[in-house]
Amino acid sequence: MKKIICGLFYMCLLGGCHQQAVDAVEASAASQPRHMPLVIDPALTTSVDQQLMVLQKKLPQQHKQIRFNAAVRHNHTIYYSYTMLDEKRKRDNFNVDSVKKELMHSCRQPLTRRMLLGGFDFVYVYTFQDHSQQSITLSGKDCR
Repeated sequence: MKKIICGLFYMCLLGGCHQQAVDAVEASAASQPRHMPLVIDPALTTSVDQQLMVLQKKLPQQHKQIRFNAAVRHNHTIYYSYTMLDEKRKRDNFNVDSVKKELMHSCRQPLTRRMLLGGFDFVYVYTFQDHSQQSITLSGKDCR
């Protein structure tokens, strides 16, 4: 079954799906800000992976009432996972705008700035004691 699916996929690529992909890339390029690369530098990706491996060895970390659980990369997105240990902190009293403002200060850090402007997005996922979650995305457009 897998061979049939792979064969159909390959035939689709040969039969014209390639043009659809080209159109999608061109449309994406037209909507992409000039400071954002179309392709992420492989050396930057390698550097990011190395940094994440070092960081993961130090996790979990706890600071006051927040535990930093994980940092992983999936394609061009780096996910940071946090658990809010204070039961009073809930999704409905979590000030997303204030936290995003604080996170945007990381744009001042040369390495973080290079990663964000280099095409990576950061997604900070906060899990509360009631198991609800809130995520905040930081991208290159936030580092103007």
